[in-house]
Amino acid sequence: MTNTKEESASLTASEVEDYLTQHPAFFRGRDSLLQALSLTGDDGNTVSLVERQAGGLREQNAEIRSRLDELIAAAERNNEVFDKCRSLVLSLISSSDSDSFFSALEQSFKREFKSTAYSLIIFGEEPRQINHFTSVVSENGATDYVGALMRAKEPTLGVLRSTEQDFLFRHASDKVGSAAVLAVRGENLNALLAIGSESASYFESGLGTLFIDFVADSLALLLPKHLDS
Repeated sequence: MTNTKEESASLTASEVEDYLTQHPAFFRGRDSLLQALSLTGDDGNTVSLVERQAGGLREQNAEIRSRLDELIAAAERNNEVFDKCRSLVLSLISSSDSDSFFSALEQSFKREFKSTAYSLIIFGEEPRQINHFTSVVSENGATDYVGALMRAKEPTLGVLRSTEQDFLFRHASDKVGSAAVLAVRGENLNALLAIGSESASYFESGLGTLFIDFVADSLALLLPKHLDS
């Protein structure tokens, strides 16, 4: 008996840990033992192992709920953006002439995207003003101001540099808190579509760009015939 007690007394914490790891069902049916075990928290207070586990589960559930709320909010935001882009593209497709095409584009900026400012800049050899928000400018002359936006392969969302914002939105630049800038590229077409909002968080950098990309692709197909006319 003496040897057994000495052997038991000589067990190390590591050996106990190894044993419990190898026998994960050890505490099954030993509820009274679980209730008797206690841990000291970071605040120095002692709680039972069961209470500690319950607290851990509550924290995990709170994190899961928070993450789920974020995913739902993102899904709702993306659905909202999809509805706006869908409405815009359908309006552009149904436009019978250039006047109605550019009018549909502007009305979507105002109504769907609640824009503070907007512009469509087309790069070409013969600079001219098409209407109050659409113009043709020299590509070389624009590079110093919006070169990074012109080279971007994905839409740019968020807060722009002051030089970019001034070039795109001109006199309305100081009203823009955030913007979406889309490169519109097609056969013999290179342009930038800029939509500005007074809210600094309306066009966030983390916002999905799938549907906005679709608008750019649609413009690339539809815009050339209205420029020719």
